[in-house]
Amino acid sequence: MADVGVVMPVYIQNPEFLRLALESVLKQTFSRFRLVIVIDGAPEMEPLVNRIYAGDPRVLIISYPVNAGVAHALNTGFDVLLGDPEIRYLTWVSSDNVYDPAFLEVLRTALVKGPPELGLVYSSFRSIDNEGIQLDDEHKLAALRQYQGQPKAKLLDSSIIGVSFMYKAEPARLAGGYRMQPVEDYDYWLRLEEHCDIRFLPVELMDYRVRSSHSVSAQLTTKENHRNWRYTFHLTRLQARCRRGIPPALTILYAVQAPDPHHDYALENIYEQTFSNYIFRIIDVSPDNQASAGLAGISHPITEFAWMPGASVQHALYRTLLGVSTPYVLLFGPELFISYMDIEYLMAGLIKNTETSISNYYTPDHSRIGYRSRGVPSVKQSLTNELFKTEALVELYQLTMRQNPAGNEGLR
Repeated sequence: MADVGVVMPVYIQNPEFLRLALESVLKQTFSRFRLVIVIDGAPEMEPLVNRIYAGDPRVLIISYPVNAGVAHALNTGFDVLLGDPEIRYLTWVSSDNVYDPAFLEVLRTALVKGPPELGLVYSSFRSIDNEGIQLDDEHKLAALRQYQGQPKAKLLDSSIIGVSFMYKAEPARLAGGYRMQPVEDYDYWLRLEEHCDIRFLPVELMDYRVRSSHSVSAQLTTKENHRNWRYTFHLTRLQARCRRGIPPALTILYAVQAPDPHHDYALENIYEQTFSNYIFRIIDVSPDNQASAGLAGISHPITEFAWMPGASVQHALYRTLLGVSTPYVLLFGPELFISYMDIEYLMAGLIKNTETSISNYYTPDHSRIGYRSRGVPSVKQSLTNELFKTEALVELYQLTMRQNPAGNEGLR
């Protein structure tokens, strides 16, 4: 009896990569599985697939003449498998990766032997180049295991599950189909784990082909495609937090006075941060609303624009600050953050030291994080790029406004 179902979506692919991928699935030590190959708008791939699988009765081929995307291909395959009452475990595989012989067996065994609430298991993996050469030494593999082994809650920040996984059919039915291309897998994990527990297996079970010519990652090399991917990635996390009733933790305020190419870099700098549970408010104080006119093109699902013509930067920020509802707030710019994890580290540090500190910031050389305490003079002269408890920044702002009521000097 076959109780494992596997889907392989196939679009235009290097024939050798496809051969290696498909053969590695067909030669699994656990052989009681069904494989649905969905050829999605690449009929030229079908003869090669037919030659490789050579009439294996476990294989079903579905072919579409027009490409409809990975999510559609996956849903097509899983609709077939979920219609089979014998199928209890599901996974999908890529047409350019190579799977260890025990890939299915190890993942299935973990689900079978796990508690009933366990619905998804995932493992680590090795990276290879287009020639099949291993790219990771043991140090890199250990770092990846540590990253993937983070608590379940970290899935809201990044796709720790990766590319080697298996899940039960019951939570899959509850989660619904794949969507949100090109982050269809990440969106699916977020919805799936709302119905079950997940567990990491610290073992490598496959070779992941990095930047294969026809892979999703290769398609993200242009700025426009990367921005579209990033927008969907942020939107997926926002939707998950809304479903779970998780409010934003941080508001980032960014004031602009005139059009400047630096503003584009500033937005990219924030949008690439690993920490994502924030609201980003751009405050345009220019008289004609042109300072931020071009920024809306760098789309982001949690960015808001406000126009306050004639206001000084100081007064515009203060008025906006009074309406901030998140527990933390940050006045951004003009300097950029150096690392994509800077805000994440600041948030973790201030939450940990919340009883003794009202804010934290990076020292000028970025070597450490400094803290500001209530009533204690700070060595940091400005309030920008410093993470504050919101009520503390309001108090400091009111003091700054009294000392400098007309200008912007207090907010350097």
